[in-house]
Amino acid sequence: MRHRVKIKHFNRDSKARKALFKGLVRSLVEHGSIVTTENKAKEIKRIADKIISKAKVDTLATRRLLHKFFGRRDVVNSLVDRIAPEFSDKNSGFTTIEDAGLRRGDNTKLSKLSLTKVPSRIGTLKAEKKPAEKVAKKPVAKKTVAKKAVAKKTVAKKAPTKKAVATKKKSKKEIK
Repeated sequence: MRHRVKIKHFNRDSKARKALFKGLVRSLVEHGSIVTTENKAKEIKRIADKIISKAKVDTLATRRLLHKFFGRRDVVNSLVDRIAPEFSDKNSGFTTIEDAGLRRGDNTKLSKLSLTKVPSRIGTLKAEKKPAEKVAKKPVAKKTVAKKAVAKKTVAKKAPTKKAVATKKKSKKEIK
């Protein structure tokens, strides 16, 4: 019997299961949608809806709670600053589950879990590219070029070939 069993265990211990959930919710926040098995999608939907409802209250305490779950500041900031304001008028139902077919290898049902409202800019703050004006190539110092040239010469000196060693021996014998 399954009395008082609220979650599915997915054949994992508690730490591995929590890590799986964190990774899937993080991917959902970063990309806006994920494709996973039907049972995982149902569990992730429960967790993601709770986290998004917490993120709607933009306080330092909620950011710290979310950081405790995710462990990454850029994911927390994108969740609180971009995704949560999209759902300011809703109290629940932030994600939807759609069928995505069957997995080819083992014929498992796949589901697409996605946010109901996707912001115009999705992703984390680290994933954004800086404008080309601000990114400038650093000039190569002359010292580093000189060091590379010296390093090549030392490598050539340290590793004599077998032919070079054999010719040196012959030349010494011929002299005597």
